[in-house]
Amino acid sequence: MSNALTRTQLWGTLFQDEDVAAEFSADRFCARMVQFETAWTRALRDAGAVPSDIADEALAAIARFEPDFAALARGSDVDGLPVPALVRQMKAALPEEARAAIHAGATSQDVIDTAMILTVRAVLAIFKSRCDAILRRLEDLDARFADNPISGRTRMQLALPITAGDRIEDWRTPMRARRERLDLLIDEIGVVQVGGAVGLRDAPAGCAETVAASVARALGLRVSPVWHTDRAVMLEIGHWLTALCGTLGKIGQDIALMAQQGIDEVRLDRAGGSSAMPHKQNPVRSEVLVALARVVGGHQGILAQSMIHEQERSGAAWAVEWMTLPAMLELSGAALDNADRLLRQIRHIGAKDAG
Repeated sequence: MSNALTRTQLWGTLFQDEDVAAEFSADRFCARMVQFETAWTRALRDAGAVPSDIADEALAAIARFEPDFAALARGSDVDGLPVPALVRQMKAALPEEARAAIHAGATSQDVIDTAMILTVRAVLAIFKSRCDAILRRLEDLDARFADNPISGRTRMQLALPITAGDRIEDWRTPMRARRERLDLLIDEIGVVQVGGAVGLRDAPAGCAETVAASVARALGLRVSPVWHTDRAVMLEIGHWLTALCGTLGKIGQDIALMAQQGIDEVRLDRAGGSSAMPHKQNPVRSEVLVALARVVGGHQGILAQSMIHEQERSGAAWAVEWMTLPAMLELSGAALDNADRLLRQIRHIGAKDAG
């Protein structure tokens, strides 16, 4: 998801995250789109918008459904997204009257936006435990090295003496804030997208709100005003990812500077080597954290362009989200992994003459 080069084996796992990539796999994302369609058909049945026997026949077909991913890919090449082909596949084995119980009154944006929210929430749930692990690492470092003296620096110049505990607290305080915000974010973004063809939420006629509420309940989400063209929910996700990676990048930058020859305020196990200078011990994961923070922050600027939806739906602005947000999530997952590994590499923090 990050890019073709860094996803090869040549760069190891520095810029990848298999857990995040798996959540965005064709299998899982398609399964979440099918989850929406299942919830939609049940909601149509329960609201009386389609006869129960027809809805039950459609639900049975959906339960047996196995997508043809090659056909979905061909459909996206024509339609710009996989939902029309997906709906055609789900309806193909059904008699004409039962087809009306699938996707009737919904639109592709309802399906994809809701699947995206479900996917992001699954990824952020993974991040919760990783953030907790990093906080534990920082607490352990503080317990071991808090009283050791180091030099405080402002604008990269010597300032006044501080302790390793002071520096660690500069890392830990914003990390705690990111973790606390994560619980709120997962709740805030838990909104279903049900807007219909032009964002009016007016179908099925006479029971649209009932259907929307039913779909939300079935998916563990809640109903909010239609957000077809208000993409602030996606920007809030990106904002948290940017803040998280910036926090981790700050830790990486500090450790890289502390590891410099002549400063020697941190000792790392398994630092990286050089092909030309065998004396070097490169703080590789520190550098990667800085790079990831800069790239994720840059992607947030691109993601912000998705706010500009022309009229009632934009294919271009929407596609910007698909290209940026999954990549931001995977790179953020990689940042959490690199930070955890980096903190485990630390064997000592403190001025060189302090032992």
